[in-house]
Amino acid sequence: MKKVFFIFFLIISSCLFGQEIETKFISKFPLKADRFIGIDEFKSVFYIANNVLFKKNKAQTVSYNNATLGELTSVDILNPFKLNLFYKEFNSIQILDNNLNELTNKINFTTETLFNNVLFISQSSENNIWLYADDNKLHLFNFQNRSEKIQTQPITFYQDYFEPVYLKSTYKNVWIISKTGAIQFNEYGNFIQIIDIKDIDYFFPVRKSFIYIKDNSMFYYTDKRSIKIEIDYLEKIENIHINSSSINIYDGEFVYQFELLMSE
Repeated sequence: MKKVFFIFFLIISSCLFGQEIETKFISKFPLKADRFIGIDEFKSVFYIANNVLFKKNKAQTVSYNNATLGELTSVDILNPFKLNLFYKEFNSIQILDNNLNELTNKINFTTETLFNNVLFISQSSENNIWLYADDNKLHLFNFQNRSEKIQTQPITFYQDYFEPVYLKSTYKNVWIISKTGAIQFNEYGNFIQIIDIKDIDYFFPVRKSFIYIKDNSMFYYTDKRSIKIEIDYLEKIENIHINSSSINIYDGEFVYQFELLMSE
């Protein structure tokens, strides 16, 4: 995803009914990485350097490398005990445990699903993952028994000219995002809503909804409106990871950690 240089200003828009969400700077720490992936619920830091995945915490640093599958396209850390590594070049994924050991053999989508071109993946519940493939549909695939459980209508059935850019999910919902907005489905593949927010730079599911970044500003989307998030950050963004309690921003040298002050 493109690099974004931005400052979050302390502005309250009247259309937000005077509400905003605050953040609190906690700390920063140095990191040498090609790509910062994020920090999981156990405070472990995930990053990629020289196409090797690293997991670092206070106790140890472990790594995983599979050069036979080419470049590591994405890493999903939603479930710290079942990490999904996607290798788009070889149309494959690898599932790892919390120590970065292989839980399964490599899963090749060409042979397992007959999709020659899986574009995006994202975790779901249990042993399931969401796939967006070259047939323009979302598929829920069980990697344990190698079977498809759900498929949606073609995405353009829900909105004409929708061109997906990436997927984001929780155990209960999945969003497919494009430059023209996002489409949300539940865990059963049922259509929920179209979210008409154009040109989203970053999108992160948080609690029962999501946080997004657009036009150099950060918002929490709830009840069909956007609430501004106040954050005092002046550096560039190489990578960012947001969860229900924290915002972690990597500028290429340091990871800046902010507490997200949101009521339940």
